[in-house]
Amino acid sequence: MKKKLSIPLLALCFSMASCTSALDLDQKADRTQSPSANARWLTLIVNAEAGVEPLPVTLAYESEKCQEARSYGVGGQSQSGTALMRALNFEKVNLVREPAGDAYTARFAIDAGGSCQWKLVSLETSFKYKSRNPLVKGKEVISNRNKFEFRSEKNSARTPNVKMTYAYFPVIFIKDDPSKNEVRLRAKSLFYPPSFDPSASGTMTLELKVFDDMAMTVRAAPQDSHRYLVTYPDGATGTSSSGDVVGVEDERMQCLLSSGGARCAQYGPRKN
Repeated sequence: MKKKLSIPLLALCFSMASCTSALDLDQKADRTQSPSANARWLTLIVNAEAGVEPLPVTLAYESEKCQEARSYGVGGQSQSGTALMRALNFEKVNLVREPAGDAYTARFAIDAGGSCQWKLVSLETSFKYKSRNPLVKGKEVISNRNKFEFRSEKNSARTPNVKMTYAYFPVIFIKDDPSKNEVRLRAKSLFYPPSFDPSASGTMTLELKVFDDMAMTVRAAPQDSHRYLVTYPDGATGTSSSGDVVGVEDERMQCLLSSGGARCAQYGPRKN
């Protein structure tokens, strides 16, 4: 008798396991935040000069308790599927401009709590820049996003208050039709900040500066559309095989932005 029941019972067990798995994959985490009395908070201050407007900050929270179905891909998508992983929650937070000065601020919890025990794992910032250069006056461009990770790692920065400066300069692409001139932003130098795990509530201050009067200009070579002629702010010229790399980690530009021209002749204009 037991042998006759074993197969149906086994099938029922598999069926129940399958149903449970399906229900688990459909479950949604409670995204309600409820920071505790000792939760860490972060005040973000972005100082931006005229022509620079910070855009809403993207916050990513991860749950320490709740799981949700997430898609994954491995090996160039040769293996993909859906599995239960730590739940994520993304929020957009607007920065509010202070009544006086050029500071924009926002405040949010690092330890957001709630039934799912949400914790901040990253924030991303970007800004909109309106050029005052006569070649592209009034044209706008969005900067690349800067991402800051919040992780409890061995080398994470523990100080509650940090200040970082991000400097940019314009690269202007000159076309035969001036109305089609383009402006792009390049970082003075690439900077990858450490992950953060502040020991207490604190402040992250970002200083944004665009050297509007230190633009590089780029135009296609007359007889080779795949070759670009580059002119530096001090009048020096160079060439580039790709417009996408003009100004990227350029030592001469770094020198010009730091010293205004003194001793920059040692960094010859880039030719590639």
